[in-house]
Amino acid sequence: MFASVAALVVTPAASASISPTIALDQSAGTTAGSTASLGVSLGFEPTGTDSPHRLTLVLPPGLLANASIDGGACLTTVDLTDSSCQIGTGTVTAFPSGLDIPITVPVTFDLVPPPTAGDLAGIAVNSNGTQIGATADVRVRPSGDPAGVGVTIGFVLPDALDGVPISISSIDSTFSGLRYPATCPANPQDVTVAADSYADPTVRTASAPLLVTGCSGLPFAPALHTTATRDLGDDRVVLVADVTQGATQSPASAMTLAFPISVLTPNLSSLRALCSTPGPACAAVGSATAISPLYPRQLTGDAYLTGSFTALSLTIVFPPPLPLTLTGRIDLALNGTVFTGLPDIPLSGLRVLIDGGPNGLFRADCRSRTGTANATLTDQNADRTVTAASTFTVAGCPNRRVSDHGRPRLARASVTRLRDGRLRLALRIAATRGSPPLARLSIALPRELELVAHQHGRRTVVVDVSLSGARVRAASRLHGRLVLSLRRPARSVAVTLGPGALRIRGALIGRRLTAVVVALTARGSRFVLHRRLRILEANRAGSRR
Repeated sequence: MFASVAALVVTPAASASISPTIALDQSAGTTAGSTASLGVSLGFEPTGTDSPHRLTLVLPPGLLANASIDGGACLTTVDLTDSSCQIGTGTVTAFPSGLDIPITVPVTFDLVPPPTAGDLAGIAVNSNGTQIGATADVRVRPSGDPAGVGVTIGFVLPDALDGVPISISSIDSTFSGLRYPATCPANPQDVTVAADSYADPTVRTASAPLLVTGCSGLPFAPALHTTATRDLGDDRVVLVADVTQGATQSPASAMTLAFPISVLTPNLSSLRALCSTPGPACAAVGSATAISPLYPRQLTGDAYLTGSFTALSLTIVFPPPLPLTLTGRIDLALNGTVFTGLPDIPLSGLRVLIDGGPNGLFRADCRSRTGTANATLTDQNADRTVTAASTFTVAGCPNRRVSDHGRPRLARASVTRLRDGRLRLALRIAATRGSPPLARLSIALPRELELVAHQHGRRTVVVDVSLSGARVRAASRLHGRLVLSLRRPARSVAVTLGPGALRIRGALIGRRLTAVVVALTARGSRFVLHRRLRILEANRAGSRR
């Protein structure tokens, strides 16, 4: 990921503009996907009394270094005396002002925290524990960049050391641990250097080809794991597709995810979330996470339904420091999505999660619950295509084979109006003989009552909820319902919603109010339970809670 600088000698001509030169030393190896050292020599001529100022290295896609060294500590703490974060060695040659004899300073290149927000990392030029010049910024070019998704490094070189003006004539470097690209194009991609000088802001460039060999020998054996869970209370589905690979395998350049239409069907009402392009006003229809062996943190992005009614796409957007946009064409005949142009970045795991709810992209009517999803992937060099299959069963479907005597019961349902006018709701749901224990509950209130929720970070939570007979993992509001996920399955659960969880929206007396509970059992069976609410007054119910 991080290559650097080197050059030629100087001929004095102060009035001329500085032009960079570049040469690569690949004697340590050229094998695709391998880890090897790379020598980079940059020269600047003619310098005279001038000196290079801003120096930019544009690395070809796939030429990467390991930002996870030392467990990722290099990206959080600067310690130029610790060799754990060293990613290269070299020399800087410069002419002090007024002297015709150059001085050569040995240096190391150290991985350090990003100098600005959005950068992937920083590089410090280190001379015996002292940094020379400013920290270089390491940035990942975003999807759609003309140079491709890859790394660009920006240096600002000093024109003085210890107060003495200097003219840098060359920098020779060897960078260790670089991961080579997984593509072997007939015309090799270039490493490019661009530079201006302190006396002339004109930017001049030079390039050298990076030779890559042995792409056909790179392993490529991705695997797919799929899960689908039907919502409590509707037929939308939370769908998860996990694509995993070994860290040394070729990344995919294209991927098609297809799902059995007999099990999962498109939800046309999700078109309400359609946006022409992703943006702040768009509603996400899912999310994605990616894990790379070359970066210490998990990457998290959002998925959007984009395009037009006649050309739908699923677009996954990852923010900086890896600003990637993966756009997949939705193929309704295939019941899946086709992604192309995936970047040459090794991933050990890519998870795509499609939300349920009103904007969920898929429905499951549960008439057919089990099917096989397929991921068809092409390697980065585009010379091998493999298909990975995953058989899954939709969880949360109603169990039609369970008879009525095996159904859970909504044994108690009452609402008490307290002396101060506020409310308390009490329910008890019990598993009966022949029914599995309860794992999750979704409680829908009559329209005269409203569930009060609070925003806690990204979650919408409900407070003043107590349980007897079970412990709750999470209490949240989803589509107006109270959803309770239990820590462990239980055979009987008493639920009390205190005044902090309820609000009156209409008259209670004289109304026939019904509570609806959707119970999901530990075996995935789903039951819809109804019971009329008893209306109690505080003077009849006493002061017990």
